[in-house]
Amino acid sequence: MSSSSGTGQQQDSTGTSTVAANNTSAANSNNNVADVLEERLIDAEYKIWKKNTPYLYDFVMTHSLEWPSLTCQWLPNPKETTIVASADGGSASKTMEHSLLLGTHTTGEQNYLMVASVHLPKQDAVLDYRSSSGGTTGGTGTAAANNATATATNATSSSALKHYDEDKKEVGGFGHSSSGNGSGTASVGKIEIKMKIRHDGEVNRARYMPQNHFMVASRGPNPELYIWDLSKHPSFPPDDTNDDGETSPQLILKGHDREGYGLAWSKLTQGRLVSGSEDQTLCLWDINGNSISSGNGRQEQHAISKFLGHTDVVEDVDWHHRDPNMIGSVGDDRQIMIWDSREKNAKKAVHCVTNAHEGDINCIAFNPVNEFVLATGSADKTVALWDMRNLKSRLQTLAGHTDQVYQLEWAPFNESILGSCGADRRVAVWDLSRIGTEQTPEDAEDGPPELLFMHGGHTSKVSDLSWNANDEWTISSVSEDNVLQIWNMAEEIYTPEEEDEDENEISSSGGAGAGGAANEDQLLGDDELE
Repeated sequence: MSSSSGTGQQQDSTGTSTVAANNTSAANSNNNVADVLEERLIDAEYKIWKKNTPYLYDFVMTHSLEWPSLTCQWLPNPKETTIVASADGGSASKTMEHSLLLGTHTTGEQNYLMVASVHLPKQDAVLDYRSSSGGTTGGTGTAAANNATATATNATSSSALKHYDEDKKEVGGFGHSSSGNGSGTASVGKIEIKMKIRHDGEVNRARYMPQNHFMVASRGPNPELYIWDLSKHPSFPPDDTNDDGETSPQLILKGHDREGYGLAWSKLTQGRLVSGSEDQTLCLWDINGNSISSGNGRQEQHAISKFLGHTDVVEDVDWHHRDPNMIGSVGDDRQIMIWDSREKNAKKAVHCVTNAHEGDINCIAFNPVNEFVLATGSADKTVALWDMRNLKSRLQTLAGHTDQVYQLEWAPFNESILGSCGADRRVAVWDLSRIGTEQTPEDAEDGPPELLFMHGGHTSKVSDLSWNANDEWTISSVSEDNVLQIWNMAEEIYTPEEEDEDENEISSSGGAGAGGAANEDQLLGDDELE
């Protein structure tokens, strides 16, 4: 009996194992199918976006980085350069060379803090990619069809044809134009890495000091923060073939026990820096203070103050733009905390908003003009606006993202314009002055009136975005699939409606209204996904 019973138990056990294995296999199969369907959906959305770029943007530049960058920020030092467009050097135009602060997130290889140069067209230039016969080189090419900006002759058209993508049926666009004479003169849309500094681990975030853009703070997987003086580093490591060399920051800041992302310089007090960490604390630094020399010759400095109050990871921090002592922080405990930097090692915030969102709060940004307004972005897929005079309830909820919001930044040229990016592969541009504007049912389907624009050029999670303070409406954004995009939405999108109405009256009286309707008909909608 005992033998028979044992055999039955063994059979039951074998049967259970088989069922479990089958369930696991079915679950894996379902996951694979879901992944394939998602990839197809993303690809279909990207193709629709690509076809619509001529109508939605003044220009779009896409650059594939060697490694993903988790951070991007425009540096405030553009300079004018010259483009020679013809082979004999007879035709030339001006462009602006901007600089962009980036980082790397590698897998097992040396990481770098990087500075890229970006050649953007001047506002008054006109891009012409027509061939000598008068036809265009590619109707669907981003640069060829856009109202973008730099003079180009037949030499440039020939160069654009060389970069025609047979698979995508499109011209490569911005970034492929060349000087035509092989002299190495700058090209409109050209993006290149002009500086690489070895960094210890991936660059979670990097920000320059507002009062001195050569001073950059960065942080990675280690608890320490690093201060770099870009003017004291070569453009590239001395021995780029040997990437095992040590990093050489000008200053190492110590105070945290774990890594983090939150990092912000004071706009009002030079040298003051605040950071947040997974150790649930904020640290305040003054890099102008005294530092000590460590055993390996590096200069180190300890935090002058530490703020305790959060009960989970501190995701982001920011300085107020009017009050030199006010700091804001948010975290996974769903709290917004306002701190006074004059209080040493504070264990309680001046103001605290509990359960400010329904999910982790990933980012915070004080308005640079309106001293009472701040914005927060959350894993609950929303952006919230708050009034410092009454933090008991939010001013407005901005709903448009379909996944968690990673980063926020106010436009430097308009206090009502806010940018946000997130895991939904989108960058949203909000115009707060349009809140409450009446909408038709058709317009309401596209989102609330304050959702000015939704950039859909990325095919992976967008880690960071940055407004260019020296080129209005120009935004850079980086995603987890190594892509850096620099773009400027079409002027018609953000032009006040009153001006649009006046232009429509003029065009209708001149018989040009039908042309505008034709352009609208060319726009492709979501129906193409079907």
